[in-house]
Amino acid sequence: MKLQLSCALGVIALCLLACGKTPTPPGQSTAVAIEPPSRANRGRGVLTREEVTAILGAPVTSVEGAATDMQYKTATLSLETAVGIESQEDSEQAMAGARKATGMLGGTPEEVPNLGDEAFFGAMSVLYVRKGDNIITITPPNYQQIAAMAAYNKVASAPLGSEQQKKAMDDFQRVEKNDPLKVGLSSPDAVQGALAVIGASSQKQSTPDEERGRAVALALAAKVVSKL
Repeated sequence: MKLQLSCALGVIALCLLACGKTPTPPGQSTAVAIEPPSRANRGRGVLTREEVTAILGAPVTSVEGAATDMQYKTATLSLETAVGIESQEDSEQAMAGARKATGMLGGTPEEVPNLGDEAFFGAMSVLYVRKGDNIITITPPNYQQIAAMAAYNKVASAPLGSEQQKKAMDDFQRVEKNDPLKVGLSSPDAVQGALAVIGASSQKQSTPDEERGRAVALALAAKVVSKL
């Protein structure tokens, strides 16, 4: 069922992306439908491996993508972030489109004051920032998923049937209760389940893991803005 949901999520994301109106899920690079950057802007605002390492609190082991759409990964699965920087002739309209996409996905744009010319958190806690004709998108690490994987590893490594394993299982279930994926798993139809997951993921979770991810996104965006 999880595999079916993943496939359906991918199809839905591609369909929405074709309209140029959707943020992508955490762990994938994000882009707004905009024009390629000008030669003068190319490379401006790009973060170094060391800068991202300092903000994530873990060494960046690989950097993938183009100069204006980069994904920074660490040795820990899901402890990664994507940073997009694009020039857009009508940047205000692009931001309006991103706000509309957030609503289409079931979320509510949350304005962020004192960052660039305007900024907001959209669906799946993707941070959108405008400074002049530049649109910045930051996809934060998925700390809920990181915590769930760590909790599951403790369950798997504990002696079978032991008190240690029972406690680890309780911790794992406590972490998993905040996973939006659970909403989709209850549906017998993969597409409907995927839509439910997108809707749940697009809403503000108000969890410590989400707040931690958003804090990282804000720090990364502030660093990019300072370079533009």
